[in-house]
Amino acid sequence: MIGVEFHNSDDALEVYSEDASRWYKVKPKGVFFPKNTEEVLKVVRFCYQRGISLTPRGGGSGLTGGAVPSKDGFVISLEKMRNFRFEDGLVFSESGVISGQIERKINLLGYTLPAQPSSLNFSTIGGNVATNSAGLRSIKYGSIKDYVVETEVVLPTGELENFKEMDSAIFVGSEGILGIITRVVLKVVKKKKRFSYTIFVNSEKDIFEIFDTLKIFNPSAFEVLDDLASYVAFGIKRFSVIAEFEEDYKGIFEDVSKKVDLMVKGMGLQVLEIQDVWERRKRLGPALSKMKPFKINEDIVIPISSFVEYFDFVRDLRDKIDCIVFGHFGVGILHTNIMFGGGEQKTAFDVKEKIFDFVINSGGSITGEHGTGIDKLRFIEKELGEDSTDFILSLKKKMDPKNILNPGKIPLRSGGCIDTIPRFQKVLN
Repeated sequence: MIGVEFHNSDDALEVYSEDASRWYKVKPKGVFFPKNTEEVLKVVRFCYQRGISLTPRGGGSGLTGGAVPSKDGFVISLEKMRNFRFEDGLVFSESGVISGQIERKINLLGYTLPAQPSSLNFSTIGGNVATNSAGLRSIKYGSIKDYVVETEVVLPTGELENFKEMDSAIFVGSEGILGIITRVVLKVVKKKKRFSYTIFVNSEKDIFEIFDTLKIFNPSAFEVLDDLASYVAFGIKRFSVIAEFEEDYKGIFEDVSKKVDLMVKGMGLQVLEIQDVWERRKRLGPALSKMKPFKINEDIVIPISSFVEYFDFVRDLRDKIDCIVFGHFGVGILHTNIMFGGGEQKTAFDVKEKIFDFVINSGGSITGEHGTGIDKLRFIEKELGEDSTDFILSLKKKMDPKNILNPGKIPLRSGGCIDTIPRFQKVLN
């Protein structure tokens, strides 16, 4: 058709009709698989000239429906754009590279990706940038936006632009509505020796004391698991903390060890050194999926001052449905998993709405690293306000006048979405 690999078999349309959330499903008219930036340009220009919607997709690991296409539109999958290189402390990568491949390669050279999600072994680097992923070490290293040096972007009008430093920021976390990120340049950091403690506490209130005691050592991770999450991961039904430290200066491990010993004696804690602790933590999400037929995983952000109140709130929700919480304490991201059987769907979505209301009323955010997608559109304006949503709308209209890129993912004041423009019924000619 236009010299780009294209599939519209029933199997292809089924696979590319949804992301990992499994709650939102729209079959596209077909799927393009460009192998380089030039082929992305061909696809975008083809769709722009005809006013046909186009939804970018990385690894399909998103949990909010962000890669779910619009009706009568196409998907453009970047998964075959897999080239990357490492040079002078920078990663130069096409968007379709699996983040874990980059991590393993640069690990051999003594470096690491500083902002890596738990999904790094199946999510793409372009998808990580498009959703501004954070991850297990966000307390020390922040999110991926802090490491983006340059982005190559195909704009909705079919133009190719390179954006550097602060100019790149507009596309980090934009979820494919403003342009298709085809290449990224990222800073990385030196890999350091790491050591972690798994600490089981008497109540969630103890977590504050542990954090206050250990934060002077600049932890590289400070994960919190509620009692049920701890039971799934470690077989112990108590709140737990995974505290990780890097050897930034001589003697830090010894100093931390002394502090931990004092806490154990003074607070009656249980501390274990679990060799595969991070593998257990990364497997926690998939493990929960096996417990019940359905799961909703939200990545809400709670102010630390509301931390205890939130867990009390979740305990009350457990009277209605199963809820398990774990996440990144230092930055307030708490992955709240609502798990249920086939007859509890209405209750599950009612509970999700209650969680969002709690978060917004507490001054938090309804998304920390998963993005908005379809899942959270109804709540965005309540969190951000009219001025912010109006700004997003005006930016979208300016950059994408025909509304072809990932339409239906922008909130309106009415609580709905922008209607996509009329499309040609027959586009493959």
